[in-house]
Amino acid sequence: MLVRPQRVEQHLGMIGRIQAARQETLSAPFEGVIREVLAQEGQAIEAGQTLLRMDTGQIEIQVRQAQAELLKAQREAHQLRNWDNSPEVFRARHAVQNARSALDVAQANLRDTRALFERGIVARMEVDTLAQQVRRQQQDFLIAGDELRTAEARGKGMRLKIAEMELTNAQARYQAVTKQRERQDLKAPFAGVVVRPTPQDGSKAIIVQPGLQVTQGAPLLTVIGLDRIQVLARVEEADLHQLLEGMPVQITGDGFPGQTLAGRIATIAVQGNAAGAPGAAAHYDVVISVDAPQAGAARQARLGMSARLAVILYRNDQGIVVPPQALRTDDEGATYVMYRATPDAAPSKTVVTPGRAIIQGIEIQGLQAGYVLVPTG
Repeated sequence: MLVRPQRVEQHLGMIGRIQAARQETLSAPFEGVIREVLAQEGQAIEAGQTLLRMDTGQIEIQVRQAQAELLKAQREAHQLRNWDNSPEVFRARHAVQNARSALDVAQANLRDTRALFERGIVARMEVDTLAQQVRRQQQDFLIAGDELRTAEARGKGMRLKIAEMELTNAQARYQAVTKQRERQDLKAPFAGVVVRPTPQDGSKAIIVQPGLQVTQGAPLLTVIGLDRIQVLARVEEADLHQLLEGMPVQITGDGFPGQTLAGRIATIAVQGNAAGAPGAAAHYDVVISVDAPQAGAARQARLGMSARLAVILYRNDQGIVVPPQALRTDDEGATYVMYRATPDAAPSKTVVTPGRAIIQGIEIQGLQAGYVLVPTG
């Protein structure tokens, strides 16, 4: 049998489905009513094109409420930052000054009355009355001082910190609803085609139309890019260890007969999807990115089509392959073939090293192009 270097490949077959490499679902930016629908399902669109416009009536209410909360928080924070000049502190300081003045007057009266008493001009009772009044004014002065310190402390510490945090929260809420309002126009993130979003968790798909009330985050439109496609497939856990990201893949399908697309493994799922009874084998999602297809394949390959995948696990462009029956084992356990370089040469025992088993036979090392003896019996 003639043997010579040839391309040797080992494949793993899988079944997948063609899908867009880029797709993005546009959701309702806020709760409200759809005002205009400017793109219909199946329509080709350009990047940045307005597809849908929301009515801003409801979001405007939220913006005004957030703005009112922001103004209140700003006022509260401003008052506490300038608390030393607030009316409350001013009144407390004025009360201290009045108490100080009243105390000074009472003490002066007491000194004058004591001098008159020592000269025998006034009675002892007047001195005692003024002394009692001084003690009362001293007590009022101390109370006014305590109230001033309490008033000054009221605008500092925890209260000021709380006001600052409430102001930060109010600013964040106002900015959030303002940005939501600015997103009233849903624009295409890239050129492609508009399709209906895929329902999630068994829910019904929303058919967008003017006047429809939608909740925030509800999927409205999906944009699919047609410039690049990929294939989504699944591999059983028993074959998972053979796959690596970047491995080349050959893609064929009944929908594009006679065409072979080239691609590579882009991602392999980290977590598997187990189905059936406990202990059943899991399968893992594998995404194959497709190289720029040829013109014919690009016209025929459509989204949703099934595809047959041949993952190239191993490739050697200069491999030597022989049938399994050509391999023999000598008494020392070495593997050999009966080989001759030309048809006229005498066969000789040539020790070889068996490699991978492929469809054509067994790849071997240690042999050049020539002829090997293949037993027929």
